Amino acid sequence: PSTAATDAAGPAPVFTPEPPPVFATDGLRIATLNTAFLFDGYGDEGQASFPHQGNPDLARRHRDRIAALLRMIDADLVMLQEVEHERVLEHLLAESLSDLGYHIYFVEGNDTFTGQDVALLSRLPVDQIGRTDRRARVEGSRQTYGVSKNLYARLYLGDLPVTLIGVHLLARPLDPERRARREAQAEVIRTLVVQEQQAGRAVIVLGDFNDYDDAVPDRSGNRPITDVLARIKAAGPGPEDDLHNVLADVPPAERFTAHYDRDDDGTVDEGELTAIDHILLSPTLYRHVREVHYVQAHDPTTSTDHFPVVVVLDVR
Repeated sequence: PSTAATDAAGPAPVFTPEPPPVFATDGLRIATLNTAFLFDGYGDEGQASFPHQGNPDLARRHRDRIAALLRMIDADLVMLQEVEHERVLEHLLAESLSDLGYHIYFVEGNDTFTGQDVALLSRLPVDQIGRTDRRARVEGSRQTYGVSKNLYARLYLGDLPVTLIGVHLLARPLDPERRARREAQAEVIRTLVVQEQQAGRAVIVLGDFNDYDDAVPDRSGNRPITDVLARIKAAGPGPEDDLHNVLADVPPAERFTAHYDRDDDGTVDEGELTAIDHILLSPTLYRHVREVHYVQAHDPTTSTDHFPVVVVLDVR
């Protein structure tokens, strides 16, 4: 993306979309994308508000924009967040992506406030899908908390047994009132990672963590108030099996995955580009990484306010 300094005509924009990515290797592409309410405009659409709520025509336009992003990245496996239901994905594929060979993998979650779910589109055979309903204790209280929006998929990448764990954690990274609940969610996911590792499976945790990685500052220098990323990455018994965040593999200027419009002015201002979407890989898989792309090729004020993240692995 363009980040040029002030020129004679005045300050350059903080962000302008870059060209579509050029993939240099013929590997397996794995991606994550928060679709910003991929809903159909019909029926009960939850208690959160969004621009195309209750409007099928606007919802279709939004769906078309999401389809364009998915076609651009052309991933073999893509984990999606903020999906209403399986039916809206069927519409998405039938309308715009029928030639890409995707199968839908969807498990109903329990976020009754937003009605959002996590889903997987895959060209590869998937052996098993599910979700964890485990809960963990919220620090400083008697409450327990779970991950309302999650999905796991067990499959093979080449000869390697792998579990993809798609997540969408509690929002507002710097809200102290949500810190302990998001850390409880991280504990739930950490436990699932350990379970899969102990079963001899490599793990990919990907999605919208709604949190920063203290070990890898994003473009705006954000630091977390939680241990969410650190806890999930260190799921195994020792540092040699820690998960790797591919955010570390791109230059600091490219480390952003979302636009948080703090002043609600419809423009991208300095400090509003953050990295809250992540792909974490087991060491076994990280050794196969050939490319990492933070695909900042659309205007986040007119489509989803998140950007796709794509890794390319040589595991076919």
